[in-house]
Amino acid sequence: MKPPVEILFTAVQNRNFGQITTRMKSILSIAGIAIFLLVTGFSKPQLSEIVIKTTFYCDHFAVCESKTALEKDLMLTKGVKSVVIDAAAMTITVKYNAKRTTPDKIRTVISNSGYDADDVKANPKAQGKLDGCCQKKE
Repeated sequence: MKPPVEILFTAVQNRNFGQITTRMKSILSIAGIAIFLLVTGFSKPQLSEIVIKTTFYCDHFAVCESKTALEKDLMLTKGVKSVVIDAAAMTITVKYNAKRTTPDKIRTVISNSGYDADDVKANPKAQGKLDGCCQKKE
């Protein structure tokens, strides 16, 4: 009996695909699908990271409901993979897929949640809806 590789090579060379067994067709199909998936879909997207400066007016922001709401708003943004809020340093670190979102969109989400995001000022309406402890004191 000929080895499967030799049968395949001969069949392709002679264009006689009747020689290829059902088992060999299955193996070739699975190999083709696996290669296709590896090339197109299963590669991890490259993540970018941005650190955004902000101001938290709440002295207990690390345990405040507003922190949870801000994290939720950011995590619901397409492309955002993780959010770390450092209340002491007043920074928000966001890891995101650059093909799905941009730093400007992330800053806009933060602004629309009621907080400054680098040079983007907080949306006044959103800021007014924050808990009293988290609102800007003027």
